[in-house]
Amino acid sequence: MTGVLAVFVLLYAGLLGCWALASALRGGRLGVGYLGGLVLLELTLLVRAGIELAGMVAASAGGGGAFGRGYAEPVVHAGYLLASVVLLPLVLTVSAPARARAMAEPGADSPPERRGQGADSPPARRGQGTWDALLAAVGCAAVVVVTLRMGSTGRPG
Repeated sequence: MTGVLAVFVLLYAGLLGCWALASALRGGRLGVGYLGGLVLLELTLLVRAGIELAGMVAASAGGGGAFGRGYAEPVVHAGYLLASVVLLPLVLTVSAPARARAMAEPGADSPPERRGQGADSPPARRGQGTWDALLAAVGCAAVVVVTLRMGSTGRPG
């Protein structure tokens, strides 16, 4: 079951990362559909983390009693589980203050000759949208890397 979830997470996070990168390259903004995709990915990561953690606890309840018996690196694997669940909310938290700052200071990220034209000037919106898209792409790439690392730390040792 976790193997299927891992493959789904790899493919889906890769797809979302490519979507965000393409949006950043063309200077667009990420819409509500993309946010919904991130929520679906986060829910999948939570389900996978719960299943993996339950498996690690169940393995330790067996004869030896050592946490994560049967895992190559159980403590590192648990750390990767935590990281996989925390990555996407962290990315959204990092981009939220930048968005709030851009809304509070109209034209703060636009060139000096364009400042003072109001909060809805195109360069200010495009710059912040590009930054958010790049952050989302990096977050999705980090989820892919953590998922790949979890595959090597979760193998029987």
